[in-house]
Amino acid sequence: MMNITKSATLALVVALSAGAANADSILFAGTQGTVHALDTDTGAITFRGVCSGPVSSMTVHDNTLFLGDHNGSVYTYELSTDLVSGAFSLNSDASAMAWLGDQLVVADSTGRIDYVDPSTGAIDHSVSDLGTDVTTIGLDAGGLFVGGHSSLAMRAHIGQDEFLFFAACGSFVQSLAFDNDTMYLSGIAFFGAEEGTVYLFDKFEGGVNYAGTYPVDSDANATVAMDGMLYIAGTDGIIHEMDPDTGIIARTFETGLDIQAMTPEIGIAACPADYDANGQLNFNDVSRFVDLFVNQLVPGDTNGDGDFNYFDISEFLRFYAGGC
Repeated sequence: MMNITKSATLALVVALSAGAANADSILFAGTQGTVHALDTDTGAITFRGVCSGPVSSMTVHDNTLFLGDHNGSVYTYELSTDLVSGAFSLNSDASAMAWLGDQLVVADSTGRIDYVDPSTGAIDHSVSDLGTDVTTIGLDAGGLFVGGHSSLAMRAHIGQDEFLFFAACGSFVQSLAFDNDTMYLSGIAFFGAEEGTVYLFDKFEGGVNYAGTYPVDSDANATVAMDGMLYIAGTDGIIHEMDPDTGIIARTFETGLDIQAMTPEIGIAACPADYDANGQLNFNDVSRFVDLFVNQLVPGDTNGDGDFNYFDISEFLRFYAGGC
């Protein structure tokens, strides 16, 4: 391995600050095929529109909401008008969905993900045999994560198709979310359970030893980390606002809907170099990468070749230059 010091690595990277908008609205949907929004400031719940299919997953990019339904249809829904603008079909139950670069990543519960051109619905390529079924997808710190009822979370380096074990918890994984240092795996102990658990992991190390657990009165189909809080919801139609530092439920919001998916209306920043998960690229992300690189932790091996050298720094710089 090349001997590159921390100071030398820092010297290679120029940190440019980028602004991030503040979101106060969470979109959610479920089997009813309708889109609603929760204003986390006021607690108001509003009807936004209809997509027509039983929604399994959603993600937002550039003011467009992508909705995946259980029958394999993906709808594009314009948030500026609250109207469906198009749709295409996949051979998938769209169990989970994320935005990556210029592609839509759509998962099937059997354990396959499709990398899709969202403008045409054409599949660029697919990856199977992920090591788990897929109920949830997340992007964080140079990695694409999937989790499922296997109780496992698997991780692939951005741009690569090999998914490796990252973490395991004591429940079926229903949803996941990330903040500055933590990966939250939310799940249930068995099919049909009405109460769930949130497992806290170091998001850079993973493993089988979680930092803590919080109970939640939900089957945890969807979890969002936003504005310093966790929002967890499920088929009972209740969204729980949890303090991630204590596990205390600060507020609950009753929607009367079967919730299968949630996302911040502003979207989740698809930035491979955003290592602190705040939607900005700046010196904090550079410093975090340097620490991971020097300590030879998985996210510091950005090209996934098992070595820690100049090529990892070069790949991080490429991620950084790509912005959010």
